[in-house]
Amino acid sequence: MAIALLLCTAPVVSGQEAGRGGDKPETVFTHRWEMGMTLHTRGMGAHVELGTYRGVGKVSTWSLEVASMKHPKEVRSFNPVYEQAKSYVFGKVNAAYMARLGWGKRTIATPKLRNGAVAIGWKYAFGPCVALTKPVYLEIGYPDIPYSYVLIERYDPSIHGTDDIYGRAGALNGILEMRPQPGAFARVAIDFEYGGQREFLRTASVGANLDAFLTPVEIMAPSTGQNDRLFLTLFVHWSFGRQQFKT
Repeated sequence: MAIALLLCTAPVVSGQEAGRGGDKPETVFTHRWEMGMTLHTRGMGAHVELGTYRGVGKVSTWSLEVASMKHPKEVRSFNPVYEQAKSYVFGKVNAAYMARLGWGKRTIATPKLRNGAVAIGWKYAFGPCVALTKPVYLEIGYPDIPYSYVLIERYDPSIHGTDDIYGRAGALNGILEMRPQPGAFARVAIDFEYGGQREFLRTASVGANLDAFLTPVEIMAPSTGQNDRLFLTLFVHWSFGRQQFKT
């Protein structure tokens, strides 16, 4: 009788122990979020992404990214007389920033089956993009070298020559004069999730991004004829975040 009782209770005890051990069922996540920094071939920025699981390894995403955009012909110049003067870019009349609001899909091809593993996948996103151009302000010396005084003025290459420029002014000058220019973007990337736990995310992404506008975005002086409507960049994203279950 005692032997029969032990045999009947053994599966129950072992099942409880398994539930408390490493064999308990894994949590099925429904939502995720990530944020991080971006380095690309023409600048840098920051991004945030929200995702909702639509099935095994399938995620619908919304993203917001803001990134600086340099012109490929930018060359730093210095006033040769004043060593303490700050550098500037001759011919650059606007600093440009891209603000992108995207909808997309993420596919997790090889899921992370255990802590410390790497999940590999790919994603795409597209949506509206706004180019924000901020006028460049410089410190202009008067009357001639050696200057008696300097004034902060909006840069105009047709007026300000190299002998007139002491150096660049503070970055906040011209911020209230930003002008938006609407466009659209598309992005594709390969993801590598390498976080030590399933709940917490650490992701590196490598991909390409295309911003498109109907008219050229004015970064350099219009007389140079070097401004573009299309901006193709390669990028690397580093992100951290979390995935969770929501009822």
